[in-house]
Formats: sequence, structure tokens, C-alpha cells
Amino acid sequence: MVDNLEARIREILADILGIDPAQIDDRTAFDRTPGWDSANHINLVVALEEEFSIALDVAEIDTMLTFPDIVSIVEAKL
Repeated sequence: MVDNLEARIREILADILGIDPAQIDDRTAFDRTPGWDSANHINLVVALEEEFSIALDVAEIDTMLTFPDIVSIVEAKL
């Protein structure tokens, strides 16, 4: 289940950032990934909420700064 979840999140993140999904790993982070700016962070949040039918609160959004953080937060919502 987690592998499939990670793959889906990786695809969404790659699509929003305009990068190859293979480039996304546990080191992928807001402060060191080109294209991951505040506007794309909001786009990511919206895409994740739509894809997984979840609602993310401000505290969760503010802590979603790495790929593993995103996976963990989304997994906890499902």
C-alpha cells in the first residue's frame, strides 16, 4: 500500500514541479528542489487533496516540506 501511495505522490509532485518522477527521493525537499516554491506548494496541496479526497490543515501544510513528510501526512489521513 505504501509503495503505491509513494508512487502516486511522486507522480503528483513531479507533475507540479515539472521534473522526472525518478528524481524524487527521500532527499527531495522544499528548500533544495528547483521549482518547489510557495505557489507550487499550494498547487501540491490542492492536487493531493483532490487525488486522495482528504483535507489538509494549515499545520500539516506547513510541515509538508520533504517527500517523506508528504507521504507520512497523506498516509495518516487515509
